[in-house]
Amino acid sequence: MRLTVVGCSGSFAGPESPASSYLVQTEHEGRTWSVLLDLGSGALGPLQRHLDLADLDAVLLSHLHPDHCADVLGLYVTRRYRPAGPLPRRMPLYGPSGTAERLALMYHGLEPGGMESEFDVRVVRDAEPVRVGPFTVTPYAVAHPVEAYGYRVEADGEVLAFTGDTDTCDNLSPLLAGADLALLDCAFVDGRDATRGVHLTGSRAAAAAVAAGGVRRLVLTHIPAWNDPRTCRGQAAGGWPGTVELATAGWVTAVGAAPADPGSPDVAAAHRMWDAYRAATPGLPPEDDVEIGGFGDSPEMADRLLAYVLGGTKRATASLVAEYAAENEALPRVGDHWVVCDGAGSPRVVLRATELRVGPLASVDERFAWDEGEGDRTLQSWLDEHRGFFRRSCARIGTEFSDDLEVCFERFRVVWPPEHADG
Repeated sequence: MRLTVVGCSGSFAGPESPASSYLVQTEHEGRTWSVLLDLGSGALGPLQRHLDLADLDAVLLSHLHPDHCADVLGLYVTRRYRPAGPLPRRMPLYGPSGTAERLALMYHGLEPGGMESEFDVRVVRDAEPVRVGPFTVTPYAVAHPVEAYGYRVEADGEVLAFTGDTDTCDNLSPLLAGADLALLDCAFVDGRDATRGVHLTGSRAAAAAVAAGGVRRLVLTHIPAWNDPRTCRGQAAGGWPGTVELATAGWVTAVGAAPADPGSPDVAAAHRMWDAYRAATPGLPPEDDVEIGGFGDSPEMADRLLAYVLGGTKRATASLVAEYAAENEALPRVGDHWVVCDGAGSPRVVLRATELRVGPLASVDERFAWDEGEGDRTLQSWLDEHRGFFRRSCARIGTEFSDDLEVCFERFRVVWPPEHADG
């Protein structure tokens, strides 16, 4: 099975991701089968980058809050009014009781026949599996203020577990047990959110996965834009024996893959991001050996500097020429690309070098310090931060540090994915 995170922002679409939506696919009998777990606000647009909407085999809604189902209305439009004519069958749409009625109320002026003219709406029941082609999907009722379900998806001998929105409850154990990959709600933060029966925190997500037993990969999702993902991951890491992964919009992973080591790039996913960018950008010169990696020398630094890029302040970076020599690598050139990963190794953006200069560390100027976008963006803070970083780099490669060391000063643009790309 393959998982594509279409959207993972909790409660509402955020600046970096639509709301909840997860595409699960596998090959069976000569074709690709595709089911969608949730279709929350803002997710329909990016979903179309991953498949033709007419090829969806089923949608399963965890519950009827808009951040999990609102874009079903747009999917209805694509089926009802497609210029090529009606599709040959209604698409199965699974959800809690009242799904058809709730969606009809959300769509003002709905035509006769309602949503059920395009969707075969089916009500799910706790622990009663449904079949969609090669997928067996078992819903489990979970703890949320409205009727809500998590989904256990099985195919190819692999298990993907998705909690939907929930707090700790007994059904999390059969839902999560033995899952190759578990997507767990993490909308709440320990020490901030005291209300129970709504969402998990990082620590409660980890505890649920440990209690269920046999979970191979723990992936936190449904993190609202007002949460710091690093805080959520840190709270989960205290109770999880392995790597805590974070869902990010556009992330593609094999469900049965081993979790990446902290900071180790997911090379296969990075190449998929690179291939998507090349396919959408005709005329690019050949560049088979694209750079893949994160900023800095720790997962925490990778996340912090990436956040500056995503926030729009960081459009420059600096590296020691001696490091390239020690690793027998060529210096970057204008036009080169870099797939940048976060601290968990997930690819997040593609950068393209627009300007390069080699000079001594002491030659940095105020403008470049500002364009690096870190800290207070002053020249002095840049020097303080980079002297410390370059001292660590020198210790690693066996070179003596000085302000005379040559540095590659690089400016760049964000070119992919479209939601982050510079205009």
